[in-house]
Amino acid sequence: MQGGDADEFIDFMNDGEASVRHKSYVYRFSGLKFHPGRDTNSISVEKYRFTGEPFEEFMEMVYYYESDDAEDVLNHLTEDILWDGKTFYELEKALTWIDW
Repeated sequence: MQGGDADEFIDFMNDGEASVRHKSYVYRFSGLKFHPGRDTNSISVEKYRFTGEPFEEFMEMVYYYESDDAEDVLNHLTEDILWDGKTFYELEKALTWIDW
């Protein structure tokens, strides 16, 4: 991963959202979210066109996972297919961690 370490990026998901650039798109990782009413945790990844303004042109949600176990959510984030038919670690060499 350009701009940072892939494992640090995943650890960062515990505390907040982060974004990566891949091709001409920005993927916004929501970070680990706790839903008190349902007593669950979730994470999502949204796809945006890379434009001059952050998150101006939403395209689609490419990933969502929810579980009652926070560690399970982060494990799925790294093991499930995210986009382009690849997992996070299969994609990570082509990703650039950005502060957008």
